[in-house]
Amino acid sequence: MVTVSDRMISTGDMTLTFEPDRSKAIPIARNAVLLTSGTMHEPDLIDDARQLIRGKDRIRDIAEVLKEQYQSIRERRVEDEILRPLAGIRSFAEFHQKQSSLHEGVLMELNARIAEFSLGLTLLLAGYDGQGHVIVIEDPGIWTSWDMVAHAYAGMGNRHVEGVFAWYRYTQAFRLNEALWVAFEAKKRAEAAGGVGKMTDIFVIDRDGISQLSAATIAELDSIYEARENGGRRNFDKRVIELSVQRQPVEDS
Repeated sequence: MVTVSDRMISTGDMTLTFEPDRSKAIPIARNAVLLTSGTMHEPDLIDDARQLIRGKDRIRDIAEVLKEQYQSIRERRVEDEILRPLAGIRSFAEFHQKQSSLHEGVLMELNARIAEFSLGLTLLLAGYDGQGHVIVIEDPGIWTSWDMVAHAYAGMGNRHVEGVFAWYRYTQAFRLNEALWVAFEAKKRAEAAGGVGKMTDIFVIDRDGISQLSAATIAELDSIYEARENGGRRNFDKRVIELSVQRQPVEDS
């Protein structure tokens, strides 16, 4: 398993962006790394989940803990931002008790706002428990397995990332160096999108646990990427330049 992430954190409207001196990829268990994407990174979610995950090795069990923590924080945020200010209701339990006494229009408005509420956070869980797993946890607090696809991504550079994996026809059969390169190139392409930082963190997860790529290795990957870009990946080869373009006039209909 290979995870690649930037470090950039930004406000929703991109008025403030910065790259802190810490990774957005977090070893959350001895065999799993958690990556975050979004403007609200909810550190309490990760800290609380880490305590509950202790002793768990099965990646899907870890995903369940993260899902429950996600749902809990989303519920609290809905109570604070929707139920209390709009209806004076302090909790979901109270909301369910009072539904029959609420005006129909108010009830419909509250339900619509609750359904549309977004925590603004996506979690990517990558881990190895005898086999590799890729899991996405997102609003409204659900997790989905991307194991068959063998890769997942989140953030503002999504469309750039998907194009790279499609270009290489990526599958689970790729060897470590090959998978590492595809994931690295995808991250570099994603930098074209606003909100994706230049700094890069890479973790590898296997039967021996979690390891992090050195700064020297990442610098070498950067060098290879620049050489490939300057050496022809974006340029036109001789066959394109010298192509004989044959045309014929189109008759008026």
